[in-house]
Formats: sequence, structure tokens, C-alpha cells
Amino acid sequence: MNKWLKIMGFVIFVSFICNTSAHAASSTSLFVNGQAEYDFITVEGRTMVKLRSLSDSSWPVLAYDSKAGVVTIQNKDKSKKVQLVAGKKTATVNGKAIRLDAAVVNKNGSTYVPIRFISETLGGYVYYNNKDKQVIVRTPAGQEEYETLMHGDLTKARHIALGLEKLTDEAPPLQFGEGYNYWYYTFPEGEALRFTLNLAGYSDAYYEVNKEGLAVIKWQQDNVAEREWGAKPTFKSYVYFLDEFKGGLFTYGIVDAQGKDTELGKIHPENNNNLVLKIEGEERTDQR
Repeated sequence: MNKWLKIMGFVIFVSFICNTSAHAASSTSLFVNGQAEYDFITVEGRTMVKLRSLSDSSWPVLAYDSKAGVVTIQNKDKSKKVQLVAGKKTATVNGKAIRLDAAVVNKNGSTYVPIRFISETLGGYVYYNNKDKQVIVRTPAGQEEYETLMHGDLTKARHIALGLEKLTDEAPPLQFGEGYNYWYYTFPEGEALRFTLNLAGYSDAYYEVNKEGLAVIKWQQDNVAEREWGAKPTFKSYVYFLDEFKGGLFTYGIVDAQGKDTELGKIHPENNNNLVLKIEGEERTDQR
């Protein structure tokens, strides 16, 4: 249920209704594990990310000693122990002091660390997209998910793609409809990095996943405002998933190049984790 809440909550309130991208009005955007991170700061030209936003199953232990002002991170097998102190440009890793490129900041009870620390000490990934003024951060677990998205299992990659941050600031804001009761989404046959999303007939949107692992809008049809934006995609053949969540019915199938619709199944899921189902015999063709 948590997976469903995370993905659909994000999709509904950000990608579809709000129709805005992260920090659209800001000079720099920060994305952590494919999601926008709004709570970050810049100190002397250094981007500082909140430590607690770096959620990762390999770093489950996070403790804070308010008296000493020390934050301790320890991995599962206790092979690595990292300690940070607010105001200092050094961190201790397994008892050895290492230099940071910016001092640790404690603000309103939260600890902010320079993003280079993430890659150099925590084994994460950091990329600066200077062209789009984006900072892309992935924890070790986030990097594994990214690898699956780009060239892993097709069904898993589609799950991940639907939960990505949607960059929609170039498209006009959607107008609200009433009575949203189903979502309909399609992927070209064999692909996970291109998809369309239909919101109860009120709007359609087409997204492409870029090399940073973010979904960028390319086309939008707003049926409430009666306006179209961008270039409508053409899929030779595609698979579809219809989630009539209010009625508890999930339908999936495939439409071939001649437009023939073959329904592959209808289910009444006990929970809402069936955002994407495996299509037997389908092989991935869009690995990067």
C-alpha cells in the first residue's frame, strides 16, 4: 500500500493537477532518487541537502546527539560509521577524519550536508546538469533503481517510470475536472521510457524519460480547457492498463499495429499495488 500511496499521491497532486515541475521559479532544481527535493540550501555556492532526505535501506541507522551536536550514520553490518558535527568542515569515517568542501549546517533541527559528501563518503551518485540547472542525486539504492529503470526488467522499469518526478513546467497548467474515477496509461510495446497518462478523460499527457531518469512532458491534451500542447505521440503497438480504482477493477491488454485491441485480463486486486502487470512474451526493446 505504501508503494501505491507514494506513486499515486505524487502523480495526482503534482504531475496531473498541479502540473508544475520542481523549483520551476528557482535557479536550481534538486532531485533525490527521481523525486524533487524542495528543502535544500546553498551556502557559498555549495548545494546542501537535508541528510534525512537521503533515505536508503543500506543506511538505516541515523542518530543525533543534541548535546554534542553530532549526527551518526551507520550501515546495516556496522562496517562503516560516519559522524558529522554542525559547523565543521570535517567528518569522521570509521574514526578517520576526512575533509568536506563545505561545513555541515544545522537548521531548524535538520542537518544539511554538501552533496559531494554523498558520492565520496556514502557511495552515492551526484550529477550536475548545468544546461538545465539541475542537481541529480541518487543514493546507492536509488542508483540500483535507476539502473533497473534504464535497462532492467521491463515490468519493474514501468513501475519506476510511473513514479518519477514529472517535469511539466513548459506545458500550460491543467484545469480541474470533477469525479476522477480512473487512470489509463499506455507504454509502447517493449518500452518503459515512454508512456502516456489519461486522467478520467479530462486530460492526456505523454512523457519521455531522459538520461537523468526524469519524465519530461512532450504533449498534453487538456479536455477541460479544450487546448492541446506539444506533439502527440504515435505508438506502432502498445500495452495499456486501466485502473478503475473506485470500482476496484483493473484491466490490461495490448493494441497491435492494426489497431486490434486484445484484452489480456481483468482483476479485482485486494490492494492497489498492481499499477503495471507483466505481459507474457513481451521483451524489452528500449534499454539504454
